Amino acid sequence: MLSREDAEQLLSVKGQVRGAAFETDAEYIRNRCGSSGLKKVEAAIRDLGKELDYERVSSMEWMSLGLRALSLLVMKDVFGWSDGEIKAMGDTAPKHSFIVKLFMKFFVSPQVAFSHAPDYWTKHYDIGRLEAVSLDEEKRHAVIHLYEFTLHPVYCKYLEGYFGRLFKFMFPKSNVMIEETSCVCNGDSRHEFLVHWEN
Repeated sequence: MLSREDAEQLLSVKGQVRGAAFETDAEYIRNRCGSSGLKKVEAAIRDLGKELDYERVSSMEWMSLGLRALSLLVMKDVFGWSDGEIKAMGDTAPKHSFIVKLFMKFFVSPQVAFSHAPDYWTKHYDIGRLEAVSLDEEKRHAVIHLYEFTLHPVYCKYLEGYFGRLFKFMFPKSNVMIEETSCVCNGDSRHEFLVHWEN
């Protein structure tokens, strides 16, 4: 169970994320657990001495990245979710994000979309540096690096799902697999995500 000290530690983390991230979380919870599930999460966050009203969040406002991580951890506690469920939440989020839909609409090829991924990151986060390292369509392999982004391992699982979904958009007829192979939370110098897909 999370403590108030845990909450304070997370909220001391630098960085902000767009409110759209909280909106997609709320949509996921409503679909899985109903509106009452969302109220349970908000109540659990209040019990930790913090406030988060999902209904009042604006898509483009900047919000605490630490609060986002805290909310994911509260969801795990309240609903007994595994890391796999958090990854599934990340996988679902781009389907409901107007920023993602706008981004994907203007790029006609996977290579172009992949090369613009760092720009896309800065539209969502004011911290961290995303590097689109390589995309080999012939070998069906891609590598993503994320620097200067230290938060909590739960967020890494979320990002696995999120990045994986973006590749599913790029290769809709393929089976996409993604794995984080290096992690700042484990003492590595960067996050590294390896992506493979099969037709």
